[in-house]
Amino acid sequence: MPKRGGGRSRNWKDSEHFEHDDRVPTTNTRRVSFKPGALNKQSGKNRFRNWNDAKLQLLDDDIDMGANGGQSQKRKGPQFFRGRGGRLNSPGPRMDRPKKKFIAGLLPWYQIIIPYGAKHEKDVILRSLLSFISPEIFIPHYYKLNGNAAVFYVDDVKVAEKLFNADRKISMPDGYKLAVIVRNAVPNVAINAEMKEKMKLAMAKRYNASTKALDLTKFHADPDLADIFCALFRPMIMLAAIDIIAENIPDLEALNLNDNKLYGIEHLKILSTKFKNLKILYLGDNRIPYLGSLDPMKQLQLVELYLKGNPLVNRFSDHEIYVSDVRKKFPKLVRLDGVELPPAIGFDVSEDVALPPRQQSFLVDPAGQDLVREFLTQYFAIYDSDSRQPLLEAYHEHATMSMAANYLSNDNRNSPATRLNSYISNSRNILRITEREYRRRYMKTGRLQVVSFLSEFPKTLHDLMGFAVDLLVFTPAMIVLTMNGVFKETNTNGNPTRSFHRTFVIVPNTTGGFSIINDMLYITNTTKEQEEKAFGSGVAEAPPAPAPTPTPTPSADDSHKMMIGLLCQQTGMNEHWSMNCLQETGWDLQRALFIFNQLHSEGKIPPEAFVK
Repeated sequence: MPKRGGGRSRNWKDSEHFEHDDRVPTTNTRRVSFKPGALNKQSGKNRFRNWNDAKLQLLDDDIDMGANGGQSQKRKGPQFFRGRGGRLNSPGPRMDRPKKKFIAGLLPWYQIIIPYGAKHEKDVILRSLLSFISPEIFIPHYYKLNGNAAVFYVDDVKVAEKLFNADRKISMPDGYKLAVIVRNAVPNVAINAEMKEKMKLAMAKRYNASTKALDLTKFHADPDLADIFCALFRPMIMLAAIDIIAENIPDLEALNLNDNKLYGIEHLKILSTKFKNLKILYLGDNRIPYLGSLDPMKQLQLVELYLKGNPLVNRFSDHEIYVSDVRKKFPKLVRLDGVELPPAIGFDVSEDVALPPRQQSFLVDPAGQDLVREFLTQYFAIYDSDSRQPLLEAYHEHATMSMAANYLSNDNRNSPATRLNSYISNSRNILRITEREYRRRYMKTGRLQVVSFLSEFPKTLHDLMGFAVDLLVFTPAMIVLTMNGVFKETNTNGNPTRSFHRTFVIVPNTTGGFSIINDMLYITNTTKEQEEKAFGSGVAEAPPAPAPTPTPTPSADDSHKMMIGLLCQQTGMNEHWSMNCLQETGWDLQRALFIFNQLHSEGKIPPEAFVK
């Protein structure tokens, strides 16, 4: 055995390099002291595979390995020093350790432990702590002695952090530096009959029988509950409180749960079954993180709700959106966070009230019925004719028009009869066309552009009797008319049927009539039900024409007489007035019908025009 402190040097391998001298007597029984948990003594073996693993553990260890001086070494990190005779565990130099930081816990309660606090009076300890953290104050909940230590709880994270920083910074009268240990923990509690009775008595003094309101604000801090832990953020305690309330105040209408450190509130869904009359609920100054946390309580028919002071409120940068989202969960709210809400947009009907029967058409004003009928007859008579140019008279000089087309399903694209090739290329679908320039390009402006655009569409035949028409606005200054229906393309192979939705905005013009100022058209494929019902309401398709036979070409006088007879039949005017109307319109029957209906609706045709 080599002499202590002596012996020849040895060339160590890299894998055998240790941070201590290996010349140690094998009979030395002293060991490096690790704090609990540093070693895993499963099967009596060290859990570290080599000393390098032990080094890493020591770097993270909070235990001071040596407090006194000794020969220092230049290498950093924890070192093992050899004293006289090469013994291990000789005192090493004191090393600066990083200061521990306070980390807030998920739970809103903190346990404060004062080691050897039993040596001092309770008032002396509390006064010393309060003086150090001033101007902050705290209530020491459930103060008691546990062996030589004094233990109490606080329910404020700011106070807990200041007490954490007070560790060994307060000098007691005997010169002792007061140690303060802070842990994120809640007191243990067992709900028994005695605790429930105390809760019941505390609630009784907080109940207002005249308003049927119970105030449980900061319930755990009630003086009558000073000796028991009764924090309502614990689900088991909250449910016990609800049972007590339901048993003694079943007709409760208002409940205040402000400032109770509430976080998870899923268990509060029981409120809707326990309290049918609950209309007012205060949940302010709690820790509710998201608006979605209130979903379990959506069945409550609340008229007033208070949420201010919760993190969920700060998640909304726009107050209007916050109010709107809360109202979606509680539609009957009239007061939120102490502020009266404006009336909700919509209507509220009882579930047992039957809705009115479905109608094909809706007229906001029955007085507009004749005008709507005449307008549709005139417009689509021209639209379905060989030439749509007379529609120039129907549109305002500054009219705008847009058309959008889309398929009901991808299957429709594969059938030649259902393809919307005539419309898709000009479709102004703003879900698909996002660039402003392209949106502007697909918008037709001015009567010439509009009628020219409409003239490019295939020839059509509309099922007027199958229209569903809504007259939404009917005032002297504006008419808004929408309709749904079907039409056939008469010059397309197979004569495919299309479904359409159209909206007209109509305004008075300078001549005393009305003009279309805005036209929005949407075209798609028909459903099977629409195809079965189309043109089945008395407007049948024209039968196929017989084989042509040579007939004499009618003269101009014969043609004019036919048009006069048709106009007399459709308007009820006599032949004289019908002929004048046709002459003024250049013998254009469709235009004459249009002008007649326009003047007739304005009352400008004298009674003698109908005398035959």
